[in-house]
Amino acid sequence: AAFFSSLISNLRQSSLIFLQRMAVDKQGLVVITGITGYLGSQTCLTFLKNGYRVRGTVRNVASEAKIKDAFGNDLCTNLEIVEANLDDELSISSACEGAAYVIHTASPFHFAGDCVKPAVAGTTAVMKACKEHGVKMCVITSSCAAVLAPAKEDAPVLPAMYNESFWSNPDRPEGMVDYMKSKTLAERAAWEYHEANSDFDLATICPTFIMGPSPLGDGTSIKWLKNAMDGSKAKIPRGASGFVDVRDVALAHLHAIEIPEAANKRFILYNEKGKMPDVYGWLAKFNERGAKVPTALDEGDDTGGDPVDNTRSKKVLKIEYTPLKKTFTDHAEQLLSRGAI
Repeated sequence: AAFFSSLISNLRQSSLIFLQRMAVDKQGLVVITGITGYLGSQTCLTFLKNGYRVRGTVRNVASEAKIKDAFGNDLCTNLEIVEANLDDELSISSACEGAAYVIHTASPFHFAGDCVKPAVAGTTAVMKACKEHGVKMCVITSSCAAVLAPAKEDAPVLPAMYNESFWSNPDRPEGMVDYMKSKTLAERAAWEYHEANSDFDLATICPTFIMGPSPLGDGTSIKWLKNAMDGSKAKIPRGASGFVDVRDVALAHLHAIEIPEAANKRFILYNEKGKMPDVYGWLAKFNERGAKVPTALDEGDDTGGDPVDNTRSKKVLKIEYTPLKKTFTDHAEQLLSRGAI
């Protein structure tokens, strides 16, 4: 009896979620910024596959042919491509005109410096555009970089874990790299603007290190995997890091507009901690196909990776995380099939 009671309860919950998602107007225009990026392209593909009409922004419309080749002509019948730049507020506003939803994925991800200004300017421009054009909801790609770097005395002590209540502190005595500062200040700017102008709903997605196959992009995640597989490393490095699949992060952006309880919340997107010997072990099977993944261990241990609580993403956004091994092997397969290794 308990089994059937639980089954009926689960069916009711599933039906409710389905009805909630059906309430989202799929005829409403979704604007997605940065659709030639690693996460942006996967997010755009996810929305298109789920029947949404999308306007995607790029820095140069010359990328249109590359985008259509990656997505396929059938899906692209629901895709409009426009130019917009993070430092050009007018171009962002123009791109968002007529949108029901805005998904802001475009932001610099590198460690060469100078990320703060475009990240904050782009996010602020998007928030202003949402208010100006009567957008229903905005979903912004932030990062766990905006969560995991508080001052030392403010960090959780085990068994406590980092959750969405934690914020990185750009002014902490320990200092902070430019990229982490850019994500923190940009997300802060979004929430501060929203507090003063709550005409629309806001959600922010804070992933750990994103990996996995994506239609486009040649950024940090892809370079990381290439570096692991192309013979650049003589030995397996030691350590661990928190990873999440790009497909799960893209889906989180979709579910954020489809599930009413997601409104006005932050979400950590994190699957699990991956130890480098395990990750390189999964990748080493591709050596028989031409990869050059090291198999000898370097000295050291496999500590690292902060304790992170992903409960909210699973309970509210209904994310079922892709197994980490699949994330890496699928990504490696993609790079090999493209001749990138």
